[in-house]
Amino acid sequence: MNPIFKTGIRLAAAVTATSAAMAPLTLFAAESGHGGGSAMPQLDVSTYGTQVFWLAVTFAVLFILMWKVAIPRVGDVVQAREQKVRADLERAEQLSAEIAETELSVEKALSEARSEAQEILRKAQDKLAADHAKKQDKLDAELAEKLSEAEARIAAARDEALASVRDVALEVAEASVEKLTGTKAKPAELSAAIDAASKGA
Repeated sequence: MNPIFKTGIRLAAAVTATSAAMAPLTLFAAESGHGGGSAMPQLDVSTYGTQVFWLAVTFAVLFILMWKVAIPRVGDVVQAREQKVRADLERAEQLSAEIAETELSVEKALSEARSEAQEILRKAQDKLAADHAKKQDKLDAELAEKLSEAEARIAAARDEALASVRDVALEVAEASVEKLTGTKAKPAELSAAIDAASKGA
């Protein structure tokens, strides 16, 4: 049975019980001499039957109104509220599922972004290392070339210096021989002697 219908029956029963409780009071008032031309006709015993009749009629009308009008409306309101609560709960569950799905999507996107960022960083580091290696190789080649050029210049300068020293040695030797012997030495002999001395050194 519908709980609201049960509530209506209990209310009607309470009204009936209240009316039954008022009946002895009415009889007491009638026995106390307040009947007949009393100022309170509802306490007149001669009208008690009519009062009970109208009480029953009123109760029946109220009961029918409650049963046919008030209780169905209250039931409709309760049912509508239950449907609304159920719909809200379903919507909340749906939103919770959507939120969970969104969180998974966000986590997946963040993971992919981290992986992509790490890949970009690795590629940038590899490119920097390759560029550094190329620059280092180029610098090493330039340094080697400059070193070779410097060694060549040093060798040329040394040869030039040695040639100058040999010429000076020839001149000194020629002057010395001429001064010591009074005769002019042959350049070929002096040159051979200087070459032999430089090889022996």
